[in-house]
Amino acid sequence: MEGVTQLDAIAGSHVAAVPATIPPPPSPRHSLPALKSPAAGPEMVLPRRRGGHNQNPCPCPRRAVLPPVALLLLFLLAAVALLYVSPPPLSDHPAFASSRYRSSHALLNSSGGGGPVEPARRVIPLFRVKYLSSAASQEGLMFACSRVYRACLLEFLERGGWTAADDQWGSKLASKFYGCSNSSSKFLDSGVITHPDRYLMIVTSGGLNQQRTGIIDAVVAARILNATLVVPKLDQTSFWKDASDFAQIFDADWFISSLSKDVRIMKVLPEKLRAPHRMRVPRKCTPRCYLNRVLPVLLKKHVVRLTKFDYRLANRLDSDLQKLRCRVNYHALRFTDPIQEMGEKIIQRMRERSTHFIALHLRFEPDMLAFSGCYYGGGEKEKRELGAIRKRWKTLHASNPEKERRHGRCPLTPEEVGLMLRALGYTNDVHIYVASGDIYGGAKTLEPLKALFPNLHTKETIASKDELAPFSKYSSRMAALDFIVCDGSDAFVTNNNGNMAKILAGRRRYLGHKRTIRPNAKRLYSFS
Repeated sequence: MEGVTQLDAIAGSHVAAVPATIPPPPSPRHSLPALKSPAAGPEMVLPRRRGGHNQNPCPCPRRAVLPPVALLLLFLLAAVALLYVSPPPLSDHPAFASSRYRSSHALLNSSGGGGPVEPARRVIPLFRVKYLSSAASQEGLMFACSRVYRACLLEFLERGGWTAADDQWGSKLASKFYGCSNSSSKFLDSGVITHPDRYLMIVTSGGLNQQRTGIIDAVVAARILNATLVVPKLDQTSFWKDASDFAQIFDADWFISSLSKDVRIMKVLPEKLRAPHRMRVPRKCTPRCYLNRVLPVLLKKHVVRLTKFDYRLANRLDSDLQKLRCRVNYHALRFTDPIQEMGEKIIQRMRERSTHFIALHLRFEPDMLAFSGCYYGGGEKEKRELGAIRKRWKTLHASNPEKERRHGRCPLTPEEVGLMLRALGYTNDVHIYVASGDIYGGAKTLEPLKALFPNLHTKETIASKDELAPFSKYSSRMAALDFIVCDGSDAFVTNNNGNMAKILAGRRRYLGHKRTIRPNAKRLYSFS
C-alpha cells in the first residue's frame, strides 16, 4: 500500500504522529499564520477500503470463524493504523529530495525572553503540506503551524526542519511564465480616440503603494473617458504627511512618453481652462459607471477633478484595459534616478554579504497594528497607545481582536515570522533585509527574530546617514527604497496582505516569477 505524499494545509485527511503523551501546551499570545506559496505537484490520497459481500456464508453457526470480508477489513485497518504512526514519505516529492537534519540552535519561548524551551516528547502534526498548481502563482510550500503546539515546533526545528534550496530561492517553473501586456489590434491609438476638450485630474490618497494603485487606475479611467490625463497629484495631507509631488518620486517624463500611444498625458492643465469641477466616484466603479456619472459632467465642464482616488475602478475589466493596467504598473511607473540608484546600491551591498538574501516586509508599525485592531499582549499600555492611533480613522468600527484574528487580519509578530522561516528550511546564517518603518516596541520587539536570524539588516544599517539624508524626511521616498530592495531580493516575505504586498507579489510574478512567500493567517485560526 502506498503512503500519503500530500497533506492538506488545513483539512487534511491524514496526520502523521507518534503516539505518546502530549505535553501541556504553552499559552502563547498570538497565532502563527500559514505561509501561502503554491506549487505544482502530484496529488495522492489514501486508498479506499474495498470489500465484497460474502457469497458463501458458513452454514454452521457453532464455529467462531470470521468471514473473509471481516479479515480483509481488519487487515486494511491495521495497515492504515501503521500509516498514522509513521511519518509520511515527504522525500518522495522532489522538493524534499535534499532534506537533511541539522544541529539545533537555542530558541526563545513565545514571550520573547527567558531560556530555551525544552523539546516536546513527541512529534505532533505541526505542519500539513499541500502542493497546488496555478498558472498565476509560483512553486513552493504551504505551511500551517499551530501556536498551541509551539514547543513541538521547536523540536521539529531541532531535528532540522526542511531544506530545499531550489525551492527556497527560486522556481524551476519560472522560465515557463512571462508577462503579457501588449494591447490587441482593436486597442486604438490615443491620438485617434482622445477628445481635445476633455481633461481628467485626480488626487490620490494614502501611502506610496495605495497612491500607486490610484495612479494606475487613473490612466485607465482617462482611457475609458477618452480624455487627457493631467499628471496625478499625490496625497500630502494624510497620516504620512509627505510633501513630495509626483515628479519627486516617479520619472514623470518616462511616465508620459511610455504611455503616449495609450493615453494622452500632460504635466499641468492649460492656463486657459477654468477651474476643474470636483467630484468623487464610488469605489470599484465600472466603465459603465464612469460613462454614466463622469462623462456627462466632463462634456459640460470639460475639466473634472476626482478626489480621494483610491480603489475607484472595478477589478474586472476587459482584457485590453487590464493589460493597460499592467503596462502602467510594471513599465511606466519608474522611480526617479536618485531613488532607483540608492535602492540598487542597497541591493548590491546585501549581495556583497551573501549570495542570496530575503527581503521581509515586516509591517509591524504602530499604525498597522492600530488599523488591524489586533491585540499582542501588551496590556493596558498597548490598548491605550494603539487605540489613540486608531481614532485617526473615523470610519473604523470598534475593534474586536478575537474577530480580527479569526478573519486572518492580524500580522505575525517578528518572532512568529522567524519561526516560520526556520521551519521552511532557511538556516540562521541567511541574511534578511527588514523593510519597515518604526517597529512597535522598537529593538526589543525584534530581539526574538534576531535570535533566530542574527544577520538582520535595514536601509539604516546598510546605508549611511548622509546617503539617506535626501530621503529620510519623506516617508514615500523611504518606502520607495524598501520597494526596490524587496523587488530585487531572492525571496520576498510579506507579513500582511496590504498594498505593497499585493503589488510586489504581482510584479515578481510578472517580471521573472520570483519566489514570494505570503502567510495566510485566516486558514490557521482553527488550530489556535
